[in-house]
Amino acid sequence: MKTAAQRIAHYEARMVSSLIDPVLNEVNAAAVANYTAYAVAFVPYQSQLQTQLDTDGILGPIRLLYEAYFGELWGLKQRMAGPALNAMGQVMHDKYEALGCVTGTLVPCAQILGITVT
Repeated sequence: MKTAAQRIAHYEARMVSSLIDPVLNEVNAAAVANYTAYAVAFVPYQSQLQTQLDTDGILGPIRLLYEAYFGELWGLKQRMAGPALNAMGQVMHDKYEALGCVTGTLVPCAQILGITVT
């Protein structure tokens, strides 16, 4: 039976081996590429959101609700389109309106992403 030190040495040898490093490097490169694509796509919309919230005078903790609403809409937009997107956008609108957000600000936030809500 191997001792604890032998087991640890064996584990470390496997984790530093030339077989693991290329896989980890590939996974890391894919993660960086995915995040880069997300950031390049999302940041311009987020800048528009911040401008809209500043224009409407949304300050303090309630601002986080609008940002969460926008994030949920963004996620929906990545998965669906057309009438289904608008229907789910309306569901999100109603949800955040019930949480205390103002319709006058929720609608323009959705319009930034091209989602129609009332």
